[in-house]
Amino acid sequence: MREWLGRIAGILCIMTIMFQLLPEGSSGKYVKFYARLLYLLVAAGPVLRLFTQEDLLERFLKLELLKEEHYDLESSVAGLEELKNEMFRNAYEQELIGQFGEIAQAYGASMEDAGILFTEDDTLREVKIKICTKDNAAGDAAEKIRREIAGIYGLEQDKIRIEETGGG
Repeated sequence: MREWLGRIAGILCIMTIMFQLLPEGSSGKYVKFYARLLYLLVAAGPVLRLFTQEDLLERFLKLELLKEEHYDLESSVAGLEELKNEMFRNAYEQELIGQFGEIAQAYGASMEDAGILFTEDDTLREVKIKICTKDNAAGDAAEKIRREIAGIYGLEQDKIRIEETGGG
């Protein structure tokens, strides 16, 4: 309020001095008109702020900016969740492949390749393994490995495909 009164007093002093120094004539009329208009705008400033409610507009803009930032953060977090899930799924898949290799070794075979398919809820759907047997005596190794994987991981045997190659 003091600031506003100081502005009004300052403008009145400047206008009084200016009016005294201006010569009478057509250009003086225009200068007086614009000086009075400026005075009216400064004097009416607080009343105009009440009607325009600058505070509400500023608060609304800040809230909208915060909403936009929140939306951006949610989008970023969702992207990170997908990346994290993908990383966990890859680690899980690598661990399972390692375990399948150990099962194959337990039955005298070595695993050359493996592929795993998951359902949408990340449970095992199908397993494909390529093994190499070391001798002809291990001919039923594929069937034993299939039964072992089915028993451990609760997967139906027809969902476990094992390709056997002779290793010599």
